[in-house]
Amino acid sequence: MKNWLPKIVFISLLFLLNITSMFSQNALDKIGLTSATPAAATYSLRKMSTAYAGPLARITIGSNYYDVYPDTTSGLFALTSPISAAMTTYNAAVSVATANALSTVITAGTTTATVAIWYDQSGSANNVIQATTANQPRIINLGTIETLNGMPTLRFIGSSSSFMESVNNVNIAGASSVNAVSSSISSSANSASIVTTKAVTSKDGLTAATASTSAYQIKQDFPSATDGFYWIQNANINGGVAIKIYADMTTSGGGWTLILCNSTYSGWTYANTTSYNTGSPSVSANYSILVWADYIKKSTTGFQYMLDAQTRGSNGGIWTVNNNISFISSSNASTIASGAITRNTKFGTWPEADDGTNLAPRMPYYTNVGNAFLTTDADNTGNWWGALVTTASNWGTAPWMSTGGVQSPSYIWYWVR
Repeated sequence: MKNWLPKIVFISLLFLLNITSMFSQNALDKIGLTSATPAAATYSLRKMSTAYAGPLARITIGSNYYDVYPDTTSGLFALTSPISAAMTTYNAAVSVATANALSTVITAGTTTATVAIWYDQSGSANNVIQATTANQPRIINLGTIETLNGMPTLRFIGSSSSFMESVNNVNIAGASSVNAVSSSISSSANSASIVTTKAVTSKDGLTAATASTSAYQIKQDFPSATDGFYWIQNANINGGVAIKIYADMTTSGGGWTLILCNSTYSGWTYANTTSYNTGSPSVSANYSILVWADYIKKSTTGFQYMLDAQTRGSNGGIWTVNNNISFISSSNASTIASGAITRNTKFGTWPEADDGTNLAPRMPYYTNVGNAFLTTDADNTGNWWGALVTTASNWGTAPWMSTGGVQSPSYIWYWVR
């Protein structure tokens, strides 16, 4: 959703939308906040962050536009504020400050100025705009800056002066708060309308409209999230349309996205091993979104995968991938011995061996050579335990562990975070 500043009479000194964010942003240290409390969008007529070096607002005077910077002493929007050179379009690129002060373009008792762009000081570039001059909030009236309690403010007046709109969608991940100061000379009830709930899109993954990016991200943003179905969205997944996934929010801290479930050998092919029943995530039926796993993992390296079989948290383990390895790689070289992966946790006491007799110390690889389509076995022939997907009918699912664990599990699960 886009961020709307609806019609009120005054918008005072501070507008701050303060949320938990995934992006690098300016710490609002001028109001006592730190990088631990980042903001998705911050609008004010004073400088809010030491790191912010841009203008406070772009004003309209007649047919010209000026970027107005904070006063170098007070940090406020003031007649002593540095301004840019004049621009002829409201949406021209940000213009640097000149040696001229705002007072040089203001005539006492005459000049009126309105705001075309209110700049976002958070670092997210979520500026709010109003292209139509007649609809812009007023900041200077007859040569005098609009104030409330002695501080610079915006005044929204007239039936057409209804809103400013953010140039970007403002997406909220995790718990958030909206902090604003406003006043209405006609009705105190208008003060609550400084923003609408349209601006807040909580990425909790509970619906397609609030899709997050992975089970891991949901768990980071909502630590109390529980096992179950969620929605995720990525431009590289399903044409950018949100998909439903199953998430383990419990095991080893949670945040696991199910990328494959094998419940029977029947139905699998080499082609569909990476993409099977993608719209029907299940822990009890054949399913694969392996083709999208590279866009779900939390990072290029240092991500983790989990394998378990027969019952959850059994006959498998958790591994960290130290190199940039794809989930649909056909290489069998990603082993513990090579340093490509590190095993963090073993579910059970099964013997780890790279001789075809058990689940091998190797990241599963995708292949059309040998007995299995997805396997941890080095050569995928002879003894080929450690397979995830096969069409061999003498196995209920696939040959898993010859000793120390289940040989032919009813279910095999593959997860990423």
